[in-house]
Amino acid sequence: MKLHRAVPWLAAAFLAAQTSADKIYVFFPSMAKPNVVQAALQAKLSGHEVTVFGRLADFTTMIKQTPPDAILAPKALAEQFPDFKVFLKGARNGGALEPAVLISTKPVVADALATANVGVVGVLERPAMNGYVKSVVGSQPKLKIVTKVEDLLPLLTFGSADAILVGEGQVDEIKGRSQAALQTTDVANGKIGLLVASAKGDASKLEAALKTLGTAEKKMLGVDSWIK
Repeated sequence: MKLHRAVPWLAAAFLAAQTSADKIYVFFPSMAKPNVVQAALQAKLSGHEVTVFGRLADFTTMIKQTPPDAILAPKALAEQFPDFKVFLKGARNGGALEPAVLISTKPVVADALATANVGVVGVLERPAMNGYVKSVVGSQPKLKIVTKVEDLLPLLTFGSADAILVGEGQVDEIKGRSQAALQTTDVANGKIGLLVASAKGDASKLEAALKTLGTAEKKMLGVDSWIK
């Protein structure tokens, strides 16, 4: 009898814990599968409910329909949600920005991209991507926008793009998936903002939890450390 009385209480306590857990939405395009990233982050961020999205459209839709308490997303995307305030910046080699790099099968001239077709993963809605890429490369190429990082290489393979634009931290990952002799070209003064952590309210617990992430989890988010 005592056991039967305890079961409803335990169930209620479990549901209360789930309800009170901060919801964290994550969007960071990479070669890693979203479910793998979610499992890794959830294991480290106990007390938080982590959802990792593989598609920009799903991420933005859920923010509107079921708003989270915090988001982890590329800087340019996080800025589209002013209700969320940045409390931590992801960093690589000590900085919150990384060099922009063009990957191609043939030599490209970074200063002549206005006439080129450039592949890029959409981290913003299509209209905003034009301005975003222009701010990075200094001109307005014709964009071939894909939803996933793994869709970039086929653009080069089938000649749909003259080059693909990525952050320096993704170059080795992408080149490692291709048997072609891919070339890289640095974009002069081109910088890409790394992932940031933003929240609507008090983020002290999440900040502390994020700082406990190991090398493997931070690599999944494209960073190697956190800065304020």
